[in-house]
Amino acid sequence: MTKEQAKKKKEMSHEDVHNEEVSAENENNNLSNESSTCEPCLESQKDDSADLLAQKDAEIERLGKELETLKDLLQRRQADFENYKKRNARMQEEYKKIAIKDFALDVLNINDDLLRAIDIASSLSESNSNEVGGSLIEGVKLTSKRLMEAMGKYGIEEIESENMPFDPNFHEAVEITTDPDVEIDTVTKVYQKGFKLDEYVIRTAKVKVSKPMPKAETTEETNTEAVQ
Repeated sequence: MTKEQAKKKKEMSHEDVHNEEVSAENENNNLSNESSTCEPCLESQKDDSADLLAQKDAEIERLGKELETLKDLLQRRQADFENYKKRNARMQEEYKKIAIKDFALDVLNINDDLLRAIDIASSLSESNSNEVGGSLIEGVKLTSKRLMEAMGKYGIEEIESENMPFDPNFHEAVEITTDPDVEIDTVTKVYQKGFKLDEYVIRTAKVKVSKPMPKAETTEETNTEAVQ
């Protein structure tokens, strides 16, 4: 190796060392700059995370309120549906009673015809002593009884009338008399039986009503008896 080549190699080594020193200094400066900006970056990141967390909490709270609202609405709709089913069931029961009521009135009118036939046949049978007539009467009575039993299966009941206080909702007065022995209007005779189905009146009872004697008349009679 010549002297020039050795000198050139030596110079290149010094240059490499210088470059390395410059590179190391630049790295230190970069590290220093990074360290100087690291803390604000972390603070900014913390603030962003806090804002994001607050937004998530607000979203969760909003969804929770919506869920409660939907649950309340669902419960109300369920209650409305249950009430609708109950109303529908009551309406069907009422329609059923009305249908039975109308049909029962026709059957009761037919039964009245049977009872009148029994009365007429009974009077004829007594005068003629006819055994065939007696058997026929018993057959008609049995038919009438079975009709009333069938009515009872559907809840049709006879309206209590005789010796009961007169009630215009259940009784129709076809005869009115006065009686000193009664204190209020009282049914003393039933001309035609009345029937009802729960609160529905199928037919009012045709009755005789005895009213209390007016007080003036009672006082006058008492005074007359005292004079006598």
